[in-house]
Amino acid sequence: MRWDKSKEKELEEIFLRFSSFLRSSIYKYNPNKFGLEIDDILQEVKIKIWRIIYDEKKITNYSSYLKKVVKSSIIDQFRKFKREEGVYLFEKSKQIATQNNAYASDLVYGEMDIKDIVGKAVSGLIETRRKVVKLYLLNMSIDEIALYFNWSKDKTRNLLYRGLSDLKIILKEKNIDYENNP
Repeated sequence: MRWDKSKEKELEEIFLRFSSFLRSSIYKYNPNKFGLEIDDILQEVKIKIWRIIYDEKKITNYSSYLKKVVKSSIIDQFRKFKREEGVYLFEKSKQIATQNNAYASDLVYGEMDIKDIVGKAVSGLIETRRKVVKLYLLNMSIDEIALYFNWSKDKTRNLLYRGLSDLKIILKEKNIDYENNP
């Protein structure tokens, strides 16, 4: 089946007529919260509508149909984002695991390695603070941690600062001068 000018015109008319409706439908889902770009979702919607027009299927109720297309496009984009995020986090954790932190392994406190002492101190933190501090110590940023747990940036920052404060207190109780170590 060939693409003709009438189909192209129909697609343009649909987007001209429903562009604000599509944008408001997309904004309703707050895609930026999940790291999704509105233009990417609109492009996905356009492709899906183009396929329907190309297959010569008739749309009887545009607003209802377009709502479904927006919803499925957001879900598709979110799944794609999660897959990419999973690959990114896997690669980052692999890179961190292979890094050789020579300065940390050289610091020994008595018979225990400083990493073991800090690890035990971190494990004594409240669970939510512990999770955030562990990822922070693995060189993840506040934005990355917030995205990983699907928390707000403010909540993540608050948990991190409180966790680090608690960690400093625990280390100070163990007579570890964490501020003067290299």
